[in-house]
Amino acid sequence: MNKMWWLVLPLVLLLGGPLQAEQAVDIVKLQKGAAAGNAYDQLNLGAAYDNGIGVKRDVDKALQWYQKAAEQGLAEAQFNLAHLMVTEEISSVAAAEWMRKAADQGMTDAEYLMGVIYMEGIGLEMDPAEGRRWLKKAAAKGHAEAQKMFKELR
Repeated sequence: MNKMWWLVLPLVLLLGGPLQAEQAVDIVKLQKGAAAGNAYDQLNLGAAYDNGIGVKRDVDKALQWYQKAAEQGLAEAQFNLAHLMVTEEISSVAAAEWMRKAADQGMTDAEYLMGVIYMEGIGLEMDPAEGRRWLKKAAAKGHAEAQKMFKELR
């Protein structure tokens, strides 16, 4: 398996749902809220920069805003930060750490990816038992890919 598995999940959660290219984004409002420390505005501003919605795509700014929100404990930001770190080949070690934080908060997609991370040894030491544990958690919550992978491991 390669790093492409990161791409099968929704990249970001913006304003309560998957980011759509045609979605109107009030960048000025997001920038003000993000600068004031609002974690959701930081997440959404990171998503805008990550996807080039309302602004020119800028990976560095996306990382910056995702990290600010992630450091406040926002699971979606931790997930997006990890996702961007892997897809842009920045750091699989740091990505695994951020993904773990999102998974520890019960984010099902993050639990699934922690299973894959442990099964493949991406950014941390391979641990099939720990991988199965995470996959089982996500599968129990109805995550289709986790269910499929967990079933194949039996």
